[in-house]
Amino acid sequence: MNTLTFEHFSRWMESYGRASEEDDACASANLFTQGARYYEGPFDEPIEGRDAIHAYWLRGAQTLKDKESAFEILAVEGNLGIARWKAKFTTIKSNQRIALDCLFVVEFDEDGLCQTFREWWHTIAD
Repeated sequence: MNTLTFEHFSRWMESYGRASEEDDACASANLFTQGARYYEGPFDEPIEGRDAIHAYWLRGAQTLKDKESAFEILAVEGNLGIARWKAKFTTIKSNQRIALDCLFVVEFDEDGLCQTFREWWHTIAD
């Protein structure tokens, strides 16, 4: 893949959302390269590697339920995609409903897999 297309990024985002809503840690991990870096916040150390990303998503599957999400593609340039992500979920431990408004910056490799994922999120009123 020489350049990322709107269509590829949109399909990737749809797969990301489906994996989240279905609590499918394997499907989510398979969206990333073996050596991918996943930044949950702009100043956090990255989660590094597909196996670590799988473990991260597996923890989320065990602590969150009733997940919903939607996205809007904001830009596609070169191998970089930027999207707005909105998510809602319930924490299992507290049964609290949480809504997030996020920005994703996703960098892809030649095979169309994510090699660097950066996320900025804020909790919003649900």
